[in-house]
Amino acid sequence: MSNLSDLLPAGAGGKQVDFVASGTLPSGQAVALKTNGQVEAITGVTEGAGTPVVFENARSDSCSAVYDSSNNKVVITYTDLGNSYYGTAVVGTVSGASISFGTPVVFESATVNATTATFDSNLNKVVIAYGDGGNSYYGTSIVGTVSGTSISFGTAVVFENASATNLGSTFDSNRNRVVLSFRDVGNSNKGTAVVGTVSGTSISFFTAVVFETAAVSGNTAPVFDTANNKVVIAYRDEGNSSYGTAIVGTISAGGNLSFGTAVVFNNSSSDEIGSAFDSNSNKVVIVYRDAGNSYYGTAIVGTVSGTSISFGAETVFNSASMYYPSPTFDSTNNKVVISYTDVGNSSYGTTIVGTVSGTSISFGSEVVFESAATAYTAATYDSTNGKTVIAYQDQGNSSYGTAVVFQLASSNNTSFIGITSEAISSGATGAINTYGGINTAQTGLTIASDYYVQADGSLAAGVTSIPFDISSASYSQAFSVAAQETSPQGLAFNTDGTKMFVTGNSGDDINEYALSTGFDVSTASFTDAFSVAPQDLNPMGLAFNTTGTKMFITGSTGDAVYEYALSTGFDVSTASFTDSFSVSAQETNPEGIAFNTDGTKMFIVGYNGDDVNEYALSTGFDVSTASFTDAFSVSAQDVRPEDLAFNADGTEMFVVGRDNGAVYEYTLTTGFDVSTASFNTSFSVTSQETSPTALAFNTTGTKMFVAGYSGDDVNEYSTTQTTFVTTVKAGQAISATTINLKDLT
Repeated sequence: MSNLSDLLPAGAGGKQVDFVASGTLPSGQAVALKTNGQVEAITGVTEGAGTPVVFENARSDSCSAVYDSSNNKVVITYTDLGNSYYGTAVVGTVSGASISFGTPVVFESATVNATTATFDSNLNKVVIAYGDGGNSYYGTSIVGTVSGTSISFGTAVVFENASATNLGSTFDSNRNRVVLSFRDVGNSNKGTAVVGTVSGTSISFFTAVVFETAAVSGNTAPVFDTANNKVVIAYRDEGNSSYGTAIVGTISAGGNLSFGTAVVFNNSSSDEIGSAFDSNSNKVVIVYRDAGNSYYGTAIVGTVSGTSISFGAETVFNSASMYYPSPTFDSTNNKVVISYTDVGNSSYGTTIVGTVSGTSISFGSEVVFESAATAYTAATYDSTNGKTVIAYQDQGNSSYGTAVVFQLASSNNTSFIGITSEAISSGATGAINTYGGINTAQTGLTIASDYYVQADGSLAAGVTSIPFDISSASYSQAFSVAAQETSPQGLAFNTDGTKMFVTGNSGDDINEYALSTGFDVSTASFTDAFSVAPQDLNPMGLAFNTTGTKMFITGSTGDAVYEYALSTGFDVSTASFTDSFSVSAQETNPEGIAFNTDGTKMFIVGYNGDDVNEYALSTGFDVSTASFTDAFSVSAQDVRPEDLAFNADGTEMFVVGRDNGAVYEYTLTTGFDVSTASFNTSFSVTSQETSPTALAFNTTGTKMFVAGYSGDDVNEYSTTQTTFVTTVKAGQAISATTINLKDLT
């Protein structure tokens, strides 16, 4: 490699610097600078799992996984049914997309009912807690020391002289204390926590503290919030209808543990609870099975303040029953990785990646890591290798204890240093054009276009899409509903867009259409209808809950919201009327209706008051529990608002108005809080529909749909804005073969 001075700009001259190649490099290859001073080709890694590896050739229950950051090893603990249910641990070493294991080591020569493990980063010890079946299942803990590919243990210590179940563990790195949470069977199953101090190869404990005076069940899931130096425990509160609940704990300088007031995060039965701390956003992420929503996999984001915690809206990450959700935080990519058993997909082992933004979390696509039934999923993050390790019971292979390495899509393009001006053999020295230089080894460039280095090393005019952008909306096509409804008023879709629903007051019914291609109205065909005339002769707005098992319409005859139960989700033929809620005190011409994600807020728009009315529902999607809270006037934009919609986190609200024939966009500084709304922009639809009455978006916000009674059709628009990305900069094209390498800031 050249001297450092060679890399510095020299007047207006171009830069060509010699580097040693790590691997063979073709001419025109974008390269990254390695820590050893060599350059390598920029390459990307596709998101996915490696090959599963068996760590125990016998049935393995109650898996737990923890990362030893001192030794760069993963430690998995479990109950070994092939060895008398003994408590056992094994050390794993990650290499690339695989993991190898040492010989399993027994830490308790008796039956154990469960295991949990955490890492003491102060003394570099693995701490395991379990119920010791050889001692009346007393709560017991033991300290392990990793050496090479094995682990050795000190003497087990009892922390609870009674049966302890539903164990969880975390490490308070502020006070250098281990925190264990559990269900204390000897004390009426109360939620209890205890603080431990590691010394050498042993651990001692302070007096246990009750954090929930009622019984707890399911998992107790503690996590340490490093930003606020608090312990957060999530659990299922049997004393409050099994609601999902969380509480904030503080460890004093003396080691005593105290708690604030418990906060409900899910107003329905919650189990299989797991938790992780996102150190990028400084948020707690809790995942669980939501019994109030068909046991769907659900996540929620919590913000600690003082001795309390507040939550954003719930987000479903798996629209089917699931078990054993285990979240961990990928600190390299700032993502939450959740692994679980997906009952909706043959109980396959599945992983999904979430991104926290503010008080919400959004998810990518599910990735199957084991194409067989799994159980006892446990995940941990190997920060040295930048990989998530998932331990589980592989029921497709005799329930053997198995582990797999999962990696997010990644690239070394952030270390981009330049482009080769010639082909370079591996280990040879060759010329690299760096910033300020000109590379002439390209093809197909567009003059004056800015280019960016992609994850795979290619150069592209890097663009990204911004959804829910009505300012750049463009009309694409329409579908007529005139054969069923000549006065369409409400519009909705199922989750994947394979079903469309239109309501109107000429037929007084809900019309259902099948779409062979999701959210493509050109593929729609009528399938069924459901009359709402017994409730209201002027049905207007239309909405569903997330599973399609509840349907809601507004009616201007009764000035009410009508709720229907669907025995089969999104199948109107199975609908039956259940309840109604009058909105006449706020709006005598109700039109559009919408809900927030968990149904705890309802929004009604109408043209008598020309405003959006917000209601709180104490039980999600149950209109009988609704109460008026606030209103936001849209009269400055349109005096005949007809329908409304929100983006996923409720920070953007859209209202369609018939007076001016436009869709209006409002920004909400607090999601789903209309008191924080302000007008942003508008988009006219009069070229397609002069009397728009209904509005909807696809789930990703890349398509908008507007219906109205002047055309009696559903109009489809693209609502995606394309813009340049500025993450990995390269330069500007001078010709089709030449790029001027420069910072594009």
